[in-house]
Order: sequence, then structure tokens, then C-alpha cells
Amino acid sequence: MIAALRACLARRPRRRWPIARQLATALVVIVITNCVLIFVAMTIWTSNEEQRIKEVASPAAQRALAALEAGRVPDFNGIDRVIKELDELTDTVNQRGNTALLICLLFVAVCDFIVGSIFLAKLGRGLNDVAFIARRVADGDLSARASLVPWASAEEAQLIDDFNAMAQSLQRAERELAESTAAIAHELRTPLTILRGRIQGTIDGLFAHEEEEMRSLLLQVEGLGRLVDDLQTINLAKSDRMVLNPDHIDLAREVERVIALVRPDLETAGLEPVLVLRPTPVVADAARIRQLIGAVLSNAQRYAAGSGPLRICTARHDDGALLEIVDHGPGLPGDALDMAFDRFWRAETSRARHSGGSGLGLSVVRAIAEAHDGTASLANHEGGGAIFTLRLPVGAAADTA
Repeated sequence: MIAALRACLARRPRRRWPIARQLATALVVIVITNCVLIFVAMTIWTSNEEQRIKEVASPAAQRALAALEAGRVPDFNGIDRVIKELDELTDTVNQRGNTALLICLLFVAVCDFIVGSIFLAKLGRGLNDVAFIARRVADGDLSARASLVPWASAEEAQLIDDFNAMAQSLQRAERELAESTAAIAHELRTPLTILRGRIQGTIDGLFAHEEEEMRSLLLQVEGLGRLVDDLQTINLAKSDRMVLNPDHIDLAREVERVIALVRPDLETAGLEPVLVLRPTPVVADAARIRQLIGAVLSNAQRYAAGSGPLRICTARHDDGALLEIVDHGPGLPGDALDMAFDRFWRAETSRARHSGGSGLGLSVVRAIAEAHDGTASLANHEGGGAIFTLRLPVGAAADTA
């Protein structure tokens, strides 16, 4: 039972004191230490001083003092002698008392300094660790993390947690920047190589100036344009600079407009749109919402091709607008659901453009959803395939529309 109790206490999170309470406790400990030291020192000095007075007193005074200690009444001459001798020693006793008090205060000050240094060193270790790790992070070591010291205050513990979270965010941002740079270079290399080769071949007379050849080059340029537009959309959303033109729109109506444009492509890919659309008024940027819907449908066309029905629903739900797109494709592995919205992530291990696209589609979707204070998520369902869910706040203006 004792072992179980210890294990339970070990798992229990430790409540940390605020730094004000720690300092107040340290001050109380120092004050109590001062009182104890002064009391002990003055008691020892008083005892020694009494013994010294007895030793230098005359025989008559010593007899009178002995009688007083024994509880007897000394004779008058002995009392008179004691009073006279104490009067003569008053200045000497006061002088020695002042000296003893000064020595005691100096001793107490040294003890206070030692005790205070020990306490403050314990209390300040968390700040020292954060300062040391901050210098390492400033030098480029983004993997450095501050550790939680045993005597850390609540403020220090919070500072350490926040600093480690910041360092982790910086490390993740650096990793994402490196991966994005490499992915962008990869995405740009193929179309630029094709364009350069074709244009150079045309200049050298190897290729004729045919309309089909020009259309092929135009497709490469359009692909580059879409990649640049997607990157711009994501970066604007990341920096909270995406400009929206909100208006009263019906989410169901925007779905119908997009479907009218992409239905032939979906049917060619073996997908049959099944629309279950209810009027869903929201305040949003219609162009961005159509861009979002088109990106999700393009993703379904790529990864769920030939899976048959593609169910698309809109409805009001929990004071918000809901859009669901359900396919019957292979779905996503469980560990890939959280990564599907990352930039340049693809379900394929290869980075082939013909099968995996640029890997920016769902990143653009999430960026647009978050710019509207909404959420976008992916999940698998029991019947197979994936469920895309978009939730948007309706807005006060939409409620009255």
C-alpha cells in the first residue's frame, strides 16, 4: 500500500507556489533565524557576564549574591556592597554589552547572507536556465529546451513552458521552411525544365510553331501560375493579411455553381455528385469559398477516382454552417489525417505530379477556412472513403438575412 501511495503521489502534479509566496516565506525564515540567533547569543552573553561579575565581586558581595540565589535574605551590608560594585561596573557592562551586540549583529548579517543566498539561488535557477537556453537558441540551436527545476515558482514554471513552446514552434517553422523550400524547388523544376527545353528547341528550329505545341507550353505556365497563387493564399493566411470580401451568400448555391463547372471532370474520373443541399446562409467571401470547394473536389477527383457516388451536403448545425463532402475511395491512413492539411504533403510516397498534384490543395482549404474563423477537417468513415467537413460561423449578419 505504501508503494502504491508513493506512486500515486509521484503521478500527482506538483502545485508550485507563486514567487511572491516563495519570497515571503524566505523572508519569514530569515526573520525567525535572526530572532533565534540574537536570543541565543544574548543569553550566552548574559550568562557569561553574570559569571564574570561574580568572579570580580568582593567577598561580601559574593556572599550576598549567593544568599539571593539560595533564596535567603542577605544582610544589609552585603546588599549595600553589591549595589555599589554594580554601579561601578555599569559603564564597563554597557560597553561590553554594546560590543557583544555589534558582534552578534555582524554574525546574524553573515548568517542572513548565507541563508538568503541559498534560498534565492534555489528560487532563481529556473530563470538562469531559461537565460542559458535562450542564448543557445539565439546561437542557432533550436533543439535546446529549458528544464523544470525542483524549486521553480509558478511563474518560472509557466515561463519555462512558454519558452519551450516558443522554441518548438521556431524549430517546427525552420523545418517547414526547409521542407517547403525543397518542395517548391522540386515543383518548379519540372515545368521550368520543360519550358526551357521547348522554347530553346523552338528557337533552334527543332520544334515547329504549332498550335498544339503552344497549348502544351501554356498548360505548363498555367500550372506555375496556380502554384504561385496557392503559395500566395497560404502565406497571406499565415500572416493574417488575406483580404476577404464578405457578403451574404448561400453555401448551397456556391456548391451548385462549382459543381456546374467541374461535373464533367468528376464524371470522367468516375465520380457521381450526389447533392443534398439545404439553404445555408453565411457571411463569407464567395470567391474564396468557391476556391475552397473546388480544391476539395479536385482532391477527391485525384484520390477517390472511380469510387462512384460523391455525396455533398450543406446544412445549418450548432449555430454554424456545415459542408460535408463524402467519397467512397480508399480513405487515409490514421496517421495521415493530421498531416493531410500540411503544405506539400501527399498520400503517395512519390512526388509525381501526374498522381499527387502540388500538395497544396488542402493547405489552401485550411487557410481559407481559418481566414473565415472556421475549421476544416478530414476523417475516415466506416463505409470506406474520407469525409471532408467544413464548419463556418454563420455571423450575426447572416442570422438576420
